[in-house]
Order: sequence, then C-alpha cells, then structure tokens
Amino acid sequence: MMAKTTATAIALLLFATLCECRGLHSDDSSIRAASAFVAGCHRFRHPITQNFRRRPRQSHRLPLELSLSNNSDDAPKEGIRLNKVFKATHSRREADKLVEAGRVSINGEVVRTKGGMLVVPYRDEVRLDGELVENWERLSVIEKGGDSRHSENKGDHLGTSNFEYVKYFKPLGVTCTTDWRVKGNIIDSIRRDGLKSRTRIFPVGRLDKETTGLIILTSDGRLVNSVLRGGRKQPKVYKVMVDGRFSDNDLQSLRDGIVIKTVAQRKGRTEEENTLVARTRPAHVERLGPSSCQMTLVEGRNRQIRKMMEALGHRVVKLHRVEFVGMGLGGLERPGDWAYLDEDEMDLVRKALEAADDADADAADLA
Repeated sequence: MMAKTTATAIALLLFATLCECRGLHSDDSSIRAASAFVAGCHRFRHPITQNFRRRPRQSHRLPLELSLSNNSDDAPKEGIRLNKVFKATHSRREADKLVEAGRVSINGEVVRTKGGMLVVPYRDEVRLDGELVENWERLSVIEKGGDSRHSENKGDHLGTSNFEYVKYFKPLGVTCTTDWRVKGNIIDSIRRDGLKSRTRIFPVGRLDKETTGLIILTSDGRLVNSVLRGGRKQPKVYKVMVDGRFSDNDLQSLRDGIVIKTVAQRKGRTEEENTLVARTRPAHVERLGPSSCQMTLVEGRNRQIRKMMEALGHRVVKLHRVEFVGMGLGGLERPGDWAYLDEDEMDLVRKALEAADDADADAADLA
C-alpha cells in the first residue's frame, strides 16, 4: 500500500510541475487537485515529497517593475505605464481591464495586476491575446537609461547609447524570427553563441534559413524604418553560387532586372494583396567565377535572388551576405561569431537615423 501511495505521489507531483512549466491555469480542476495533493504531502511531511522544493519559474527578461529589484547600478530607471501601450486603440480604463483579464503579457509572462507595471519602449515585448502589439514604442520614447556597451558616444543627440547594436554571422539553418516557439530562431541561436543581451533585440530585416552571413540585431526600433523602408533602403551585397554556369547574357539580365513573382510577409493583408509580379530593380552584378557572382541589391523582395536565379534556369546552392548598411563581416571569421558595432559602424547607423529624421521632418513640413 505504501509503495502504491508513493508512486501516486510521484506521478501527481510530476504532473503538477509539468502543467506549471507549460503555463496551464491553476483553475483547471485536475491541476488544482494535483496541487492540493502535493501540498498536503508537504504539510504532513510525506517521505517522498518532503525533499522536493518547487523552484519559481525563471524568465529571460523581466518587466521594468520587476527588474528594478536588481541592485545593479546599470538597471534601467525609466519606463511608461503598461496601459499607455494601448492608448492608440483603448482608453486607460479599457486597457486596465485587458490587463486584469490576463490578456496581456510582457516578455512572455502574463500580467494580471495593472498597478505600477512599467515597460520600456524597444526593449519589452508586449502581447495582447498572444499577438504582438506593434508600433506602440513610437508613441512613448524614453531618452535615458539602457546599455551603452556598443558605443562610447553617450551624449549623442540621437540617443543611440540607449540601445544595443550587434552584428552577427548568421549560421546556416537559423530562422530570422524572434518567435521562441520556432526551433532554431535567431534569438536562441545568438544566445547559444554567447550574447547576453540586457534588452529585447530583434533582427533588422531577415535572411532566409538557407542563407548565411551578415545580419544586424538591435533593440532600436527606429533602425528598421531607417534602412529598410521606402527611399531609405540601404544596399545589401551578396555572394551567389549556382548549380550551373553563368552566361554573359545571364549576368546582364540580372543587372537589367527580371520579372519575378514574390509574396510579401505583411500581416493584415490577403495573399493576393501581398503578391507582386514585377521586374526587379537594376542591380550591380560582378562575375566571381563560372558559377558564382556578387550582387548588390537595394530592394528586398521575399527570396528575391533565388527567384531571379530560377527565372534564368539556375538553382542557388550557396547564398551569403557580406555587406549591409555599408558595414561588412570584419572581425567575424566563422558562422556564430558576433560583435557589438564599433564606432565606425555606429557612425553608419547614426547617419541612417539622421537621414530618416530629416526625411520625416521634411514630410511633416509638407503636410
């Protein structure tokens, strides 16, 4: 009888712990019963459970209100109230009700108490019903605090010292997404390679899973718009190898542009609305060998180079990005290597941000 009770206790303990780790709600009757049984075992010092101590669930990132308990002098001291994240779509009271209902999460942790919760723009990830809340950072910019390891220029008027900027030699097989549910996502990959970011970083643009080379990650949401949107798009340089041989006509066609069909990855639109059949913009193309070339593109349509090669009857066997925003892989020797941007590279970032600010100011004057 004792052995049967012991086995039951172990099974229920493991079941309750598994449910907790997977974030299941405690109001489920089976989970509540299991938890009560385990609690009872602890109370009466059951020999099987008295040596178990449940550890609190750990989070890689904490909302500002919680991270302030850290005694580090580098901990951020600024933030905005959580309900202001929703001010473009909800009143303050409506936003508070969303929080109280458990529909809001910060950095993957569900928030149920509205009072005093603070978040930091471009650092904390806020979701409503599991969907990422986007563009709220533009409504609430914080000018102070943050990590300054990437730059010695702490007094710049653009506030770049508030953010992290990292370049990464993306390995083959890594997916450029911040979704932790995707196996092999780029955030998990760069963490395994040694980066211990103090902020919520994300890739600037993306590279295909099968593509290697330079990609920039940052916590500065302004940089994406500054280098990838409209007339601000920055050139990207790739080395391409195909399974056949390039003719001179092939290279000239790549330079002049090729009609391809691409499907953009924009939320809130139908596939038809996201589909574009058009000629690619002129590109700078240099032959590197019988089956390889170097291409410089300004536009960035989905899987563009691969589709251009397919249109010529070639299949890409290797695609590698060597330059973006005027910076290269200097200092990164092998896949998985990363480094904070140096001062010369940060100058390129600041120039891009300044150009975007000037363009926005000109547009506002014309409005």
